[in-house]
Amino acid sequence: MKTTLFFISILLFFTISDLSAQDVKGGGVIKLSLKTTPELIIEKITFFDENNNELIDAEENCYFELIVKNTGRTHANKPIVKTKLIEDNTALLFETVTNSLQIKAGQSGKIKVPISGGNKLKTGATTFEFSVSDAGKYISKSKQFIQKHKAKKIEILLTSEWYYPVDFNTTVDESKINIRLCIKTKHPVIEVLVYINNTYRQVIKDIEPTSNDICNYMIIKEVYLEKGENEIKLKIKTKDKEITSEKRIVIYEPKITEYRNALVIGNSKYKTSALKNPANDAKAMANALRELNFDVIEIIDADRVTMRNAVRKFKEKMKEERGVGLFYYAGHGVQVKGENYLIPVNHDIKEEYDIQDEALRMNTITAYMQDAGTRMNIIILDACRDNPFAGSMRSGSRGLASIYAEGSGTLIAYATSPGSTASDGEGKNGLYTQELLKAIQTPGLEIGMIFRKVLGNVQRLSGGKQIPWTNSSITGEFYFIK
Repeated sequence: MKTTLFFISILLFFTISDLSAQDVKGGGVIKLSLKTTPELIIEKITFFDENNNELIDAEENCYFELIVKNTGRTHANKPIVKTKLIEDNTALLFETVTNSLQIKAGQSGKIKVPISGGNKLKTGATTFEFSVSDAGKYISKSKQFIQKHKAKKIEILLTSEWYYPVDFNTTVDESKINIRLCIKTKHPVIEVLVYINNTYRQVIKDIEPTSNDICNYMIIKEVYLEKGENEIKLKIKTKDKEITSEKRIVIYEPKITEYRNALVIGNSKYKTSALKNPANDAKAMANALRELNFDVIEIIDADRVTMRNAVRKFKEKMKEERGVGLFYYAGHGVQVKGENYLIPVNHDIKEEYDIQDEALRMNTITAYMQDAGTRMNIIILDACRDNPFAGSMRSGSRGLASIYAEGSGTLIAYATSPGSTASDGEGKNGLYTQELLKAIQTPGLEIGMIFRKVLGNVQRLSGGKQIPWTNSSITGEFYFIK
C-alpha cells in the first residue's frame, strides 16, 4: 500500500509541475488546468512564381509556401505569419497573413504568403524573415530565406544622354566646343540636326554605330558659339521616330589670360625610411606642368625651412596673379589627431610631439590657397605611404586624414583613400603619378574626368588594392589641355 501511494505521489508531482494553478472564487477550491499554448516551428519555406524562373520579376505575383509544425500539446488556431525584410527594398510588396487553418498538436500545415515585385524592383537578392504566431500568443523562432529578383526589362526605342556639356549650365572661354551626345536605339540613326538658340545650324549624317552596349551612337561635333548664352539642342531621327535631346546652356565669355601657378615638392632621401619614387614623380610632374603653361616652383628633397619658404612664395604669387593654383606633394605624410603633416627629409622626429615642430602642416597650405583669391585650387597628395613613425606615436594612423574643400573652387586629390596607404611603386614613377601624368597630358579632358580616369586606371592596375580619392567643391571648368 505504501509503495502504491509513493508512485501516485511521484505521478502527481510531475503532473502538477506541468499545470497552472488558479484560485477560484468561493469555497477555497483550487482548480488545476493544463497549459494551452501551442509550439510552432517553421520547417520548410518554398518559393513559387508565375514564370517558373525562380525569380521575383518586376510586376509579377508570387508566393512563399511555409510548412509549419505544431510541436505543442494543443491546437494552433488561425496562425498569423509576419514577414520582415532584412534589406530595405520598398519595391517588394507583402502583408501580414492571417490563415483560417487549424494546425493540430503534433501535425503540420501549409500557409501561403503572397509576395509581388513593384515596377521599380531592381535586380539583386533580398533576405526575407518569417515568424508565425497563434492568434498573437505564441511566436515561433524566425527563419530566413534569401530570394533573388530581377528588374523589368525595358526596351529602349530612342533616348539620348549628354556626355558634354554634362551640366545644364556651362561657361567656357573659347568660341568653339566639341559637343558629345550618347544615343541609345535599336534602329539606325538617319540624321542629327544641331540647333543653337532655336536656330538650325548644321546636319550630321552618315553616323557610324559604336561597338559598345552603353551608346549605340556617339555624336561628337564641333560647334561655334555666340558671345553670351547659347542654348544647344539636337534633333535625332530614325526611320520611325524623332526625338529632341535635353537642352544645354553654354555661356561663352571671351578668354581672358589666366595665370597658372604650381608648387611641386618631392621628398625621397629620408635618413630613415627612404623612398624611391617621390623625387622622380615631382620632377616629372613639374616638367609636365611647365609644358601646360604653369609657372612652377620645384622643390626636391627639401628640409622644413625650404618647404615653408616655398609655400610662402607660392602664396604671394597666387595672391598677385590669381588664376589657378596647384600644389603637388610626393613623399612621407602622416596624420596625427586628424591633422595631416608633410615630412621634410632632414627631420628629427622621435616622438609624436615632435611632429608639429619638425613637419609642415597641410592645413597651413590649404588655408593659404583658399585665401589667395584664385579661381580654382588643385591639391594633389601622393603622400599616403606607410607611417614611418607609427611605432613611436600614440595617435598616428595609417594614411592621411580627409581634407574637406571649404568654399568653392577647390579640388583635393589623394593617391589613395583617406586612412589607407599607397605603394611607393616598382617603376620610375609611383602608380598614381604615372597615371596622373598620362591624364593631364590628354587633350579634351575636363578636370573632373581626369581624376575619374586616374581612379579607374589605378584601381584596375593595382587589382583593387589602391583606390584614389577626391574631394571637390569646384563650380567652374578647367582643362590642362584642350
